[in-house]
Amino acid sequence: MDLSELRKAVEEVELVDGHAHNIVSLQSNLPFIHSFSEAHGDALASSQHSLSFKRNLRDLAELYGCELSLQGVEEHRKVSGLELSCSTCFKAARISAILMDDGLELDKMYDIEWHKSFIPLVGRILRIERVAEKILDQDLPDGSCWTLDSLTEAFLSKFLSDTLTAAAEIYGLKSIAAYRSGLEINTNVTEKDAEEGLRQVLLSGKPIRIANKNLIDYIFLQSLEVAQSYDLPMQIHTGFRDKDLDMRLANPLHLRSIFEDKKYSKSRIVLLHASYPFSKEASYLASVYPQVYLDFGLAIPKLSVHGMISSLKDILELAPINKVMFSTDGYAFPESFYLGAKKSREVVFSVLRDSCLDGDLTVTEAVEASKDILARNSIHFYKINLANSNINSDNNLQLNVIDDDLETDVSFVRIIWVDNSGQHRCRAVPRKRFNDVVSKNGVGLAFAPMGMSSLIDGPAAGSGLGAVGETRLTPDLSTKRRIPWSKEDEMVLGDLNVKPCQAWEYCPREALRRVSKILKDEFDLVVNAGFENEFFLLKSMTREGKEEWIPFDSSPYCSASAFDAASPILREVASALHSIGIPVEQLHAESGKGQFELVLGHTIYTKAADNLVYTRETVRAIARKHGLLATFVPK
Repeated sequence: MDLSELRKAVEEVELVDGHAHNIVSLQSNLPFIHSFSEAHGDALASSQHSLSFKRNLRDLAELYGCELSLQGVEEHRKVSGLELSCSTCFKAARISAILMDDGLELDKMYDIEWHKSFIPLVGRILRIERVAEKILDQDLPDGSCWTLDSLTEAFLSKFLSDTLTAAAEIYGLKSIAAYRSGLEINTNVTEKDAEEGLRQVLLSGKPIRIANKNLIDYIFLQSLEVAQSYDLPMQIHTGFRDKDLDMRLANPLHLRSIFEDKKYSKSRIVLLHASYPFSKEASYLASVYPQVYLDFGLAIPKLSVHGMISSLKDILELAPINKVMFSTDGYAFPESFYLGAKKSREVVFSVLRDSCLDGDLTVTEAVEASKDILARNSIHFYKINLANSNINSDNNLQLNVIDDDLETDVSFVRIIWVDNSGQHRCRAVPRKRFNDVVSKNGVGLAFAPMGMSSLIDGPAAGSGLGAVGETRLTPDLSTKRRIPWSKEDEMVLGDLNVKPCQAWEYCPREALRRVSKILKDEFDLVVNAGFENEFFLLKSMTREGKEEWIPFDSSPYCSASAFDAASPILREVASALHSIGIPVEQLHAESGKGQFELVLGHTIYTKAADNLVYTRETVRAIARKHGLLATFVPK
């Protein structure tokens, strides 16, 4: 079996590092030996006798062409200087993008902007516990004590501020709950319990370190809602690291209550570090929960060769290939990035080679899998746009692997909502502004549109909804679709929020979610729905100098001739709906003149309602394209 194509693909792909930390100055008090081991204190002395230390030290000595000893490598670093060491390591690693968790605060570490001298794209991952701790370390302006409400408000304000003004774009959130109180998150934690937890944390004094389980769980759940609202992933530390961690509480199986909760079903969660030694458990979770993804950084390169290969094989036992992602988990020292990149290439090749020899994959499939695991999965998952980075034009990860959401030919994005009279309305935003600002923050919308009737573009008398007061029309990015009849544009459904993560009481989508929650909580019911869409096709004619709209035809119920007459329109409608993921079960002529029925497949009823909106948009638009008027008014 010729595996040269696979080896070439693994060696040439430009890596996308989905999880890492900041580099420190040569004057930092952090010992260089930490680039090899997670041990601390007296245990650190024995780390030089581990398999991974001996192997990684040889790799660094070979890279630098220096003496094969820890002292030899350290001396070379000092003589060369940090900038040259970084240049050497990153050039050899061939990393095109890094997402950095700068919440791990190290002595004399450089900010994210500094790293951009060596890497084309550097993004930020926001560590939620550290954000909360920094907030609580500050005093409130009025001298009052922190409360759960004021902490929540400050947290959201900090998140929005960083999103809009930070030098590095935020690509995701991260939790280290495993370090503090464990991964068995209580999804029913009460505000009262969290408030008491906050009080206990504050009594411990500054600097604040949040370890109270109720408060940790509350912050985790609130952050997961924020991440879901802004379509950001949540990275979660799982499995091993240093001794501050209670490994018994770091098993990702503890997160099952989160994965099972419908409230978080649209979240995107990354289990970090291959969850080692719980890699099999992580693989299972990724195989059965659509929101679970895996990252194998730290396990590679900190384990032995056998351990690294076994860990990745364990992950791929069940987990879909498109859910497995590379990272270096590099930190403090550029050498840790190099080692993570080098060993990941070697291990990915070894595992995929064995998959070919075992008959699980063809060589062609393995080549594609290597590119997915080492780069493309992260590009799509984190929505990384490499178009504006300084990657060479001959790089094999050009725009063809950028997510469709980021293609440059999209002119406008339509944010659609449905008012209280059932009418569809939209705001259109230029693509660049949508990606830069609106996708996360929405657009302002006065209260008045939700009070408009179907008869007049003005609020109905007595509605109490006027021009005073504003809500935020916030796009639900999970509903964003390329418009089939206007392919240069996209459309997305919007929620109406009064502030981030707090829906307006008149938001129709939120009203449906509230009903869904009541049915589930009180009656343990989950409702599925499928709609029969009945609509008339009308054509224009002029009679006595006046335009009139008359039925498209006058055929009887289920007439084949009616279907023949309308088939060009109906075929285009069905094709358009298929392209945006809406299944059509059947079509037929109805009993009204010029009336047709389009039946949609059933699904969970919140999604069914979204499908209904898009179906009506599609039918109307394609009918208009053919010079007809489609109306859904009753016959």
